[in-house]
Amino acid sequence: MKVRDDILVSRDDMGTSGTKIYNLDYADVISGLDLLIEATNGATDNKNNPIERNVSKIEIVDGSDVLWELPGDVAYALFSQLNGAPPHEYHTGATSDTPYVTIPIRFGRELYDPDLGFDPRSFRNPQLKVTFDEATVRAAGATGFVSDSFNLTIEAHLMEEAAKPSGWLMAKDLYDFTALASGDEQVEMPTDYPYRMVMVRAYEAGTDLRSVLTNYKLSCDGGKFIPFDSHVRSLVNRMGELFRPTWKAGYDVGDNGDTFQTWIGIDIGQAIHSHTASRIVTASSFWPGQFTVNVYTDAGVAANDCTQHWKCDGWCPHNLLLIPFGRLGERAEWFNAPQYGTVKLYLTQGDAGAEVNVCVQQLRTY
Repeated sequence: MKVRDDILVSRDDMGTSGTKIYNLDYADVISGLDLLIEATNGATDNKNNPIERNVSKIEIVDGSDVLWELPGDVAYALFSQLNGAPPHEYHTGATSDTPYVTIPIRFGRELYDPDLGFDPRSFRNPQLKVTFDEATVRAAGATGFVSDSFNLTIEAHLMEEAAKPSGWLMAKDLYDFTALASGDEQVEMPTDYPYRMVMVRAYEAGTDLRSVLTNYKLSCDGGKFIPFDSHVRSLVNRMGELFRPTWKAGYDVGDNGDTFQTWIGIDIGQAIHSHTASRIVTASSFWPGQFTVNVYTDAGVAANDCTQHWKCDGWCPHNLLLIPFGRLGERAEWFNAPQYGTVKLYLTQGDAGAEVNVCVQQLRTY
């Protein structure tokens, strides 16, 4: 097997919103795709607006058959947590700065996995679709992105002269809802392919993900088999055992008292320092998932318009909780959903207003 990289498209103008479509007409197995998205901040600032939050959907389809599909922030978070480090990016809200982010898609357990990969030759017309809106978080303009400044580069990681893989890792966003203050949300889960992991994003600014959904239960055939029935604290503890912590870093401009999101749901370490001369910057707290900056002059007077660098380490980027089955590298230990008639996920709610995405990563065979 030989490996090579190919630029499918370079700095393609994405416009202001809509769906971009690209044919995946390769003759070689695709081990992964990297989506590099660049933009420009407005003339004042662009606070709490990571590019991946403006990508509502990344899809790989073959006609009506959806082969892979996640929102941009979930796709980013999945790679960041599995990799133990964020993808190549520059997260900045500073005046007229040029943020960029890489959103990787991986079809195997690792890059160039010889057994798992996406084989375009197995489909009639495989396509990559990217749906976005530059104004998802903030209106375009002085305090958002400069309108029509988004562009997209796509790089494919290919395996030449490779044996046909047995399958690929297919991720899908199954069900989205807004959490309530109490009660169980019941989600009908697929039984078509084995699960490598279930993924749940529970996000509300300034709210601990552990208070949004307090218990997770997966039940098969009316309770005949229950793979897990766990309090969220136990699931977070297991993530700390199975996954290396990742991080998010930013460069922002703010006033004394401004609040910034860290996009790290469970933090273990933080740092912040001033980029502006003669300014002292501290943060009151980096929990839950945000911090308030304290900006003062050398004379102890509160100050505004201070640029600062910050970094937050931890788990659950974009509040994405991962629930793996067995060891991630061992296919035989993954959850064999097809052997059951029904699989249901019960999520016990504890805080109203949070955005929730229920996703799954499955082993799909050719």
